Amino acid sequence: MTVFMRCLAVWLVCLFASITHAQDAAPSNAAPATPAGPAPATTQAQGTSTAPNAVGAAADALARLLEDPKGRAALVDLIRKQSQGSEPASGSQATDGATGQTAAPAAPAAPADAVGAQPSAEGSDAATLSSQASEATAPDNFAVRLGEYTKLIADDATGLVLRVAHSFRGVGLLVNGDIQIRWDRARTAGLEVVIVLSAAILLFWVGQKLLTFLFHRQEVRARYGTWTQRAVILVATTIVDAATVVVGWGAGYAAALIEFGMLDHGVSLLESLALNAFLVTGLTKVGLRLFFAPKRRELRLFPFSDRSASYWCGRLGFVVALMGYGIMLGVPVANLAISFVIGNAVRALVVIISALILFTLIHRNRRAVSDGLSTYADQMPGAFGKRAMKILARIWHICANLYVLLVFGLWLTSPFKAVAIAMRATVLSILTIMAGTVVTLIMTKAITGGIRLPEDLKKSLPALQGRINAFVPRLLKLLRIFVFLVTLLLLLEIWGFIDIVGWLRSAQGISIIGSFSSAFLVVVIAFVVWLGMMSWIDLRLREQAGYVVTARVRTLFQLFRNAFTVLVIVMAALLALSEIGVDIGPLIAGAGVVGLAISFGAQTLVKDIITGAFIQIENAINEGDVVTVGGVNGVVERLTVRSVRLRDLDGTTHIVPFSSVDTVSNFMRDFSYHVALIGVAYDTDIRKAKAALEEAFQRLQKTDYGSRIIGDLEMHGVTNFGDSAIDIRARIKTTPGDQWGVGRAYNEFVKDVFDERGIEIPFPQVTYHAAGAGAPPTTSKKKLADVHNDEEAEGDGAGEGAAGYSTSSSDE
Repeated sequence: MTVFMRCLAVWLVCLFASITHAQDAAPSNAAPATPAGPAPATTQAQGTSTAPNAVGAAADALARLLEDPKGRAALVDLIRKQSQGSEPASGSQATDGATGQTAAPAAPAAPADAVGAQPSAEGSDAATLSSQASEATAPDNFAVRLGEYTKLIADDATGLVLRVAHSFRGVGLLVNGDIQIRWDRARTAGLEVVIVLSAAILLFWVGQKLLTFLFHRQEVRARYGTWTQRAVILVATTIVDAATVVVGWGAGYAAALIEFGMLDHGVSLLESLALNAFLVTGLTKVGLRLFFAPKRRELRLFPFSDRSASYWCGRLGFVVALMGYGIMLGVPVANLAISFVIGNAVRALVVIISALILFTLIHRNRRAVSDGLSTYADQMPGAFGKRAMKILARIWHICANLYVLLVFGLWLTSPFKAVAIAMRATVLSILTIMAGTVVTLIMTKAITGGIRLPEDLKKSLPALQGRINAFVPRLLKLLRIFVFLVTLLLLLEIWGFIDIVGWLRSAQGISIIGSFSSAFLVVVIAFVVWLGMMSWIDLRLREQAGYVVTARVRTLFQLFRNAFTVLVIVMAALLALSEIGVDIGPLIAGAGVVGLAISFGAQTLVKDIITGAFIQIENAINEGDVVTVGGVNGVVERLTVRSVRLRDLDGTTHIVPFSSVDTVSNFMRDFSYHVALIGVAYDTDIRKAKAALEEAFQRLQKTDYGSRIIGDLEMHGVTNFGDSAIDIRARIKTTPGDQWGVGRAYNEFVKDVFDERGIEIPFPQVTYHAAGAGAPPTTSKKKLADVHNDEEAEGDGAGEGAAGYSTSSSDE
């Protein structure tokens, strides 16, 4: 694995160098506006202001040349001539002013130093001519292109190595005595730097000591505060921490003005560079203390231990100090006291040492950081955050090594712009990652906990929160993935791998983003319309004082809700597809053809839907009704446009399609009747029996069932002369669905009144006639069920004296 990572690192460095070489090829070729030849000599006696003056003069000359039409035309002609066949200029040589000796040829494609050596472009131009020649002669196939690309990478890698070696050529000159150290300038510069930095560091140290007490008090408050209070305290303490750096920076300026008597002329260049290095380094360390919070455990953003926080803050702070003071202060001092070639060597040495320290830190702590991230991932509530943290735990060292390689390559390829580019890219990357993390955490919290509505709104619309949580979390999951992709693209844009901003400004980017934004807006508007309609239906179905929702209204609104949902989904899908450029005409035509085919192949389904629609229009069935459809009797539990679901008395559920329904019998339309068919004995006085039925009805009206009875008892009289009883029929009119309960209660009262008045309710009987010699006949009464039991006991062998038996419908 270590060998693989090293190979990967070398490959990334080579690839980065090739990209940089391709980007810098045009400026390096177009730069010479004068005949090729040795670069003008630059002496050290020009002082520290020589480089800015030379650069400014060159910039002014180039601007005047481009503003003049003739000069611009001459420059274009010169570039064309060189590109058509002119030999590349020989490597320029730098002459040191102090020693008068000529420096060695520079490495290919190195950036030009205004006061230092000019690197030679001979190697890169030769590689370009060789590549052009191979393109003109070799066949265009994959092997040739792969070979050319590999050769280009090798050439760029060689140029990168030569550039690093060229940066250290000043060390050889210093060792050989070709360059002398100017001790007078070194002492003066050292004295100025030590005084201003001492004042700045002293006041900064005092401020940090005072902040220790403030941090302790605020940490106690944050321990018992809310998450918002801790965030406010963290931001406030960080601002105060940064203020101590600014105060120290101001103290250094004050010390420089007072000590050297520069109130009229200001501070020197070295003093300004030293204080700027102190300010940049200090503010960067403030950012590290904000992230790790080594002395603020309760305010720590991430679950670092005290030891880990102090370890990483200290090690990274050392690297920041080495880079800041080494590049922003050490290099200018070397340029002033010795030579610019020594300054280049110092710059390269600082960058290489910093990169080695960072690689070592990453390698040593790879497993510890991975275990810590995995443990933190197990404690996270959301599945998305847990998976993302697990992935980060496995690849964090790769990302860290890649970042160090990028910064290292940036320093090697663009040493004079590396500070600005690296700081800008790093700060923007941190801000982008923090913003993406915050947005992702907010979305994850909304996905996990759901959307909470006010209690009064939940009482008015109980189903609204459920509907919102059924759609919004899914939408937030898609947006969370979108935020991750946007964050990744912005990081690639910041580091210059892609030009996403330019693509967004192009016609194609504007068209694509506009199309998908319109489609997303269509989906959101469709959801809002659907949600508003569903809320309106819920309000209509909500019973209030003076407003009762009937079963028919509930059923119709349920069907309307289903139909409207299907309509919104179809329309939103078609409009969204139309916005992203999909031609929906063929889709609609295809849907028509498919619908026609389905209508022929599923005639029963079509019949179900049509019959169900007419049943609902005629208000034949509603939810909660007791009906008989398709030979099944039960309570309607659910009614769709295709079928009805019933539950019978035994609890069995029946789903009856409307295509099998010929007749609908509804027991709960407008009003109902309980029909009482009471049998009395033949010797019963009919008038007394009717009076008894009236008495039972009057007792029933005095109970809770009285509110369910409509009108008086309807006495129909004798309706049948049965085998053993005379049937008397009466009818009670009730509210819909209450006929069964009222009937059961009425039967109980009829039994009570009949018992009180001695009215017999007949039942089937058997009379035995026994005959014997000299014995009088005897008669016995038994219920028909008892007769059957006696027959089973007696069997076929009856007694000799038994003359037989007969059944009678009389009461004797």
